[in-house]
Amino acid sequence: MDPLRILKALSNPHRLDIILWLKQPEKEFGVQVHTKTLIDFPNSVSVKSIQKRCGVSQSSISTFMSILENAELVESRKIDQYTYFRRNEKVIREFGEWYNKEVSIQSDDIDKLLKTLNLEDTSYPTTEETSVPGEQLAAEINTKGSDYDENRKNKILPYSLYLGIKEKEL
Repeated sequence: MDPLRILKALSNPHRLDIILWLKQPEKEFGVQVHTKTLIDFPNSVSVKSIQKRCGVSQSSISTFMSILENAELVESRKIDQYTYFRRNEKVIREFGEWYNKEVSIQSDDIDKLLKTLNLEDTSYPTTEETSVPGEQLAAEINTKGSDYDENRKNKILPYSLYLGIKEKEL
């Protein structure tokens, strides 16, 4: 199981939908007509059914399914001239366990984190302490060029706030 490959595969909304739909294939796609799928490859769905439900081109579905298969999220089987897919529940379960262990924050972890917070911490500067001097507050943007000022007839620099240049020095 490759978590990065799985996350990339699930990052596309269509591919995520396909995985979710394949969780309950009969509900989402109806019963598959091919009798060999019921015996040899249960809970599987044909590419054509997935394409119809997804509403995209055959080539897009082929690409989506290839990515899902490379991530080991689905298994495929060719029966006669049709290809069928189903979820790989073992890998999906492993990924879920990995995600819960490595990524998600468990409720006991949140409790531990909250205990370490001091909500009355005053070590951060107040807004008065971090204020920018008044003459540096204005940043000018002109539509006629960066050095044009119709009223003062002198050059100004836009974004003087970021450059630390006082208006009087311009």
